[in-house]
Amino acid sequence: MKKSVFYSIILIASMLMPSCNFLDLHDKDAFEENLFYRTSEDMEGLLASAYAGLRPAYDKLFFVTEMKSDNATTTDMGTAGGKYYTFVSHTVTSSNDIVAEIYNSFYICIHRCNLLLEHIDNVNLPDADKNRLRGEALFLRALSHFYLTRLWGPVTIMRHTVSGSKDALSMTRSSQDEVYAFILNDLHTVVDNNLLPATCTGDQFGHASGTAACALLGRVYLQYAATLGHPEAYSSVITYLEKAITISGFTGLTLNYMEIFDMANQTNAEIIFPIMYMPNEAQHSNFATYFQPQSLKDETSTLTGRGFNVGQENLNKDFEKNDKARLSLYRSFSGVYYTKKYVDLVHPSGYSGNLWYEIRFADVYLMLAEAYERRYSMTNDATDYTNAVTYLDKVRLRIKSTLKGYEIAKTNATYAAAYPTLRAAIFHERRAELCFENQRWFDLMRLYPNPSDFVNYMQSVNEPGAGSKYTGFQAYELLLPIPYDEVYLNPDLGQNDGY
Repeated sequence: MKKSVFYSIILIASMLMPSCNFLDLHDKDAFEENLFYRTSEDMEGLLASAYAGLRPAYDKLFFVTEMKSDNATTTDMGTAGGKYYTFVSHTVTSSNDIVAEIYNSFYICIHRCNLLLEHIDNVNLPDADKNRLRGEALFLRALSHFYLTRLWGPVTIMRHTVSGSKDALSMTRSSQDEVYAFILNDLHTVVDNNLLPATCTGDQFGHASGTAACALLGRVYLQYAATLGHPEAYSSVITYLEKAITISGFTGLTLNYMEIFDMANQTNAEIIFPIMYMPNEAQHSNFATYFQPQSLKDETSTLTGRGFNVGQENLNKDFEKNDKARLSLYRSFSGVYYTKKYVDLVHPSGYSGNLWYEIRFADVYLMLAEAYERRYSMTNDATDYTNAVTYLDKVRLRIKSTLKGYEIAKTNATYAAAYPTLRAAIFHERRAELCFENQRWFDLMRLYPNPSDFVNYMQSVNEPGAGSKYTGFQAYELLLPIPYDEVYLNPDLGQNDGY
């Protein structure tokens, strides 16, 4: 499918599909589904609308990942009772509309995926095309459920479309183990049956691929193993992440760090799965403007910055002093740190075309390093240790990097004191490599799976010049509140503790 056609279908289909909350995902009076979803064009449009359904969530995910973590803050308090800063101060309530928008967007994506899955067999299409459509829908459904359970804990599993308000109101939440089982089943269906092409390049860039499905499967197993106490799953992490590398034919990080994020280079081979944006009013991204400090202009965006998701001094101090490449994308303006991963000065309208990198190979390497180190800590197998260091160094020794390999770096007293174990070094590397890519909060969940340990860490975080900003952080804030409207309409959903 041509990229321009892909985006046109997204726009048209997103207008056709209802923008509604979770309990109003299906309007039986809108049109007769069995008459509408009958052609290949219907299916392609429906799939495109599922991709489009993700964008409203990704537009705001940084609030509930980076800004909730020790990485970022905001200088824009927001007009609605300081709602933006509540993610930093951990005072979010169930009436926060950003929380509701993210929650609903993932369920809208899931609903559209379910529509496709329920109607695809009624369409006259070659098996290869059906497999691709089915595989992409299962991938998106799994990705959406994965975000939902990591952010909200027990959530409703949407196995099928909602057939009306009665059906919606009868829904309850499932345990995280049940949600993970559902996610893993979807992804295994894709991977084990080879439903998707190994890679998606050219006009297909932006679609889910077999490589993306393997990488996501490895990521899911990693979170499942670390946070829900299933250490046996670390071997599955390794299996599927290494399969992602093998089937893609990827041979290494051949671009320097700055080149990965260059607007002219957003389809580079390191990117496994992006969230697509286009520089127009309907499909643009706001990251260049949002992440630019307030009052600053023409540094990352032609518009005046909003000051969302700006860096903290403790993140700045976690960069190694000789990490020139990554520090080049982490700047300071009047004492406010900000990222230059998202820069669009090409489009004076401010309608930016920055893509969001959901999965890239540096992340895969670091997840492999983490999984091998976890297995080494259980088995004391020297091969696992060696493999962990090897994958860590694939990132540290990227082309034009000024860093040293791990075994040399740990002989430096400053480095050894800051990162006394291989695991600490891996999570440090993840923080430096993936900051402002929505990974830090989930990394902390794996690093501190015991809620009391997570609380102790957050309360210990020291922001130079400001002291500890999270002394009031409590365990219930590990999860977000279920949006107020959802609980009001369906009390059986229940609310997460503390809200």
